[in-house]
Amino acid sequence: MKRDISGLRRVVPCMLLMLLTASCTMKFSKETHGEGKILSVTASVFADSIDNPGVRLVDVRTPDEFAAGNIPGSVNIDVQTGHFGETAATMLDKAYTVAVYCRSGNRSKNAAKTLSMMGYNVVELDGGYNDWVKSYGDLK
Repeated sequence: MKRDISGLRRVVPCMLLMLLTASCTMKFSKETHGEGKILSVTASVFADSIDNPGVRLVDVRTPDEFAAGNIPGSVNIDVQTGHFGETAATMLDKAYTVAVYCRSGNRSKNAAKTLSMMGYNVVELDGGYNDWVKSYGDLK
């Protein structure tokens, strides 16, 4: 008994294309934590993001780290203070996406989660200022 599989020959490539598209989309999708969204990105994607006039750049390291070198245009809001959320709320407008970074990406992930829970959309530099320096040089 022979089965007609001609229909499958058309369906299988379409299904594979859909799966490939879905997997690529998932890799770059935004992670939702609160009302806002978090997107952790590489230095090159971060650089493109902060060129957008609708983005506010925030360095969440200590003031001493900030003074030692930072990405031009950033403001410093130290995430390790006991009032990071309150300070951010007074300095940042939810109409803008907030781009955050720290030294290596750990503190900025915590800051991004806090900001997201407050309703901000956040882009986070995955490898922090260290990766930025590897890609663009030290900006002292």
